[in-house]
Amino acid sequence: MLRKSVETRDWLNTIEPRNVRAVMKRVVEDVTFIDSQVGMLYEEGVRKAHSSDSSKRTFQSYSGPRKHQSTARSFTPSTAYDTSLMSNIQKLFSERIEIFSSVEFSKVSVLTGIIKISLKTFLECVRLRTFGRYGLQQIQVDTQYLNLYLWRFVSDEKIVHVMLDEIVGSTVHRCLEPVLMEPSIVDVICERS
Repeated sequence: MLRKSVETRDWLNTIEPRNVRAVMKRVVEDVTFIDSQVGMLYEEGVRKAHSSDSSKRTFQSYSGPRKHQSTARSFTPSTAYDTSLMSNIQKLFSERIEIFSSVEFSKVSVLTGIIKISLKTFLECVRLRTFGRYGLQQIQVDTQYLNLYLWRFVSDEKIVHVMLDEIVGSTVHRCLEPVLMEPSIVDVICERS
């Protein structure tokens, strides 16, 4: 479902995002359903303590405190060599998430595994596309919407945050005109949906 939603859309000529895409709502619905089904089979499991602002987190690592009037060009280096170097440096300091790790017999562990594989699929599909300005902004809205809900199902909310940040970062690198949407506008769109 996630793969088809990325592959079948024209990301270069999409319109300015006004809503979360229906597929993202469906992903949250499906994960909620899976949560109830797996909960009938296994006990809860262990979760790491979560921060109080998890649902309000926006992707500041790419937008930073500056206004979005300037493009993300300050984030995006000018040459292919610079882009490669910056990506490699960023990977050194980002938390490494093992996607296909072992799964324990608990609800949290099973759902964490499902969500990690789903987000990795989303990331790999994004890496195969080219995006326009509004395509990037739609991904930004979609990932923020997923962030609002998916962190509740995993053993450690950092997993969701890191993977969604990586999706947005990958989209920025594959965007012809990388201009991120104002985080407050993204929040309004997600709350309306």
